[in-house]
Amino acid sequence: MKLGFNSPYNEDRVRFASSSTFDGIELALSPGSPLDPATVTDDDIQQAREFLEEEGIEILTVFHFEDYAAPHKSTAADARKHLQRAMDVAETMNTPTVCCNAWVEGATVAEKLASYTKIFGELARVAEDRGFRLAIENCPHGGRNIAWSPAMWERMFNAVPSEAIGLEFDPSHLVWEGIDAVAALKEFGSRVFAFHAKDTEVLGDVLRREGILGEGWWRYRIPGWGEVDWTGMFAALADVRYEGDMIIEHEDPVFDGEQFEQGLRLGLRHLRKYMA
Repeated sequence: MKLGFNSPYNEDRVRFASSSTFDGIELALSPGSPLDPATVTDDDIQQAREFLEEEGIEILTVFHFEDYAAPHKSTAADARKHLQRAMDVAETMNTPTVCCNAWVEGATVAEKLASYTKIFGELARVAEDRGFRLAIENCPHGGRNIAWSPAMWERMFNAVPSEAIGLEFDPSHLVWEGIDAVAALKEFGSRVFAFHAKDTEVLGDVLRREGILGEGWWRYRIPGWGEVDWTGMFAALADVRYEGDMIIEHEDPVFDGEQFEQGLRLGLRHLRKYMA
């Protein structure tokens, strides 16, 4: 298992990864970012790969951040086209895993599943034909992303049974949702293609006053600074024979700005304790 962090392509951040003994990064691709799938050229991709190789940093996964079910059909079609371009990037970077969200339209679960089935049924066939795996992140995004819980994962995998569709498992979201993350990982371990290492701190004094419908009672933290049972996580990963990598998704407001890289180092130090 290799350790990395999520980041757009940035030469300074790649140098930081190398000097801090990270193994690689999850390459974040979104509109307007470096290596934007809408505009990136083959030469751009090759130059990035050469620099990464010089620094000894691998691309562990590629994360594509667009809405394949956008209300405007042309926008949704472009997003799906850009996903295929993200696969070109992943191919050059020698990773078979492309991560994304399953944002879908619909007010009810049944409507969301119908939208998901149509869109990701098509995307699954593209991934199968090209030899890629699509790992859907389990961040709820306010219910916009259908992959918010184990119950929904079961419905998703039944609706689109392709082995090319799986999860980018992130325990931090399950904490504030009140879901047993270790049990969820054990149940769906065979469908976990990537792992976002992020923690969640529950602020008990705020929760007791605001309740679960209030705001500010939880916040994302770097690994080891919240409620996630990391011993249980690594034990479950061993149980399910997880063969992927571990990627820190740094959204910790305490280690922000000038302290961002310090947060990454602290997260790396914590995770290394569980690895041989």
